[in-house]
Amino acid sequence: MPGHFLFRIMVAVDPNTPIIEEKRTPADPYKIATFNAENFYLLLDREYSQADFEGLAEDDYMAMNISIYNPNKERTKIAAIAQIILEEEFDFVGLCEVGGMETLANFNRYYLGDRYDCHLHEENSHRGIFVGALVLKGRFDSVSARNVRGAFSRNLLRVTLHQAKTQLRIFVVHLKSQHGPDMGIEQRMAEVRQLCSQVDRRNCIVLGDFNGIAIRGQHQFEFDPFLELPFRDVLEALDIPEPARFTHFYFKGGFHFSQLDYIFCSNDLTILDGGTLCDLVPINYQQRRLLPSDHIFLKATITVRIR
Repeated sequence: MPGHFLFRIMVAVDPNTPIIEEKRTPADPYKIATFNAENFYLLLDREYSQADFEGLAEDDYMAMNISIYNPNKERTKIAAIAQIILEEEFDFVGLCEVGGMETLANFNRYYLGDRYDCHLHEENSHRGIFVGALVLKGRFDSVSARNVRGAFSRNLLRVTLHQAKTQLRIFVVHLKSQHGPDMGIEQRMAEVRQLCSQVDRRNCIVLGDFNGIAIRGQHQFEFDPFLELPFRDVLEALDIPEPARFTHFYFKGGFHFSQLDYIFCSNDLTILDGGTLCDLVPINYQQRRLLPSDHIFLKATITVRIR
């Protein structure tokens, strides 16, 4: 059933498999996704060939980034993230908590076979975790991306995709977390207001980590202005039951599953399919640590009206 967890038999996907280019038209559906990769760093001391990179001892790889706060991500977890992207053949992926353009470029090169163009602007984040985007090469006639100015705690990325006579604009967001003396509420309220002033009302998608509950009827009050806009949550549009919409696992003080990640589509877009992707629903923190992130992939298949 669309929208529920999709359990998949894991098979090896070679990132070096030659790309078979298939020219698609604006009428063809777009496959998009969002994922918070949780402190995703992949920093190297120099450029490596594919074989040399794969042959690195794990200790040597980890020693290339000596940060005690933002160390390199385990390569088994990076490979798991890449496998989902390669299997699903997404046209667009919005990523949160990426450790800069170097990390995104290395991920694309060593794990995705350089199939994607990378977009990331290293602005706004004091923690060095940014939002970025992967856009499938050859899928669109042209792509432009820029950082949206504003008092955001992380960067807000605006990507414009052109194909034939259509234009699709995607905003990749990572709003202020619920931490700090006031649980971040004032900052998050300000970021929601700024987001509302920036997004388009047509041919527009807003996706990423909202760091709060934006499910209509259960939403936290700071999301009121955004939910007044002409957008639909993909999982809501597909009539996925609310208990099945979780995208984040949290085990402090018991286990808590919630939807913090969203794909909102403007009302003129057609939502064909969507759901969450996970190979394990953990029942404790030890199992959660086996996953590549405390978040899971959220995906959608949409079509844009040709003007």
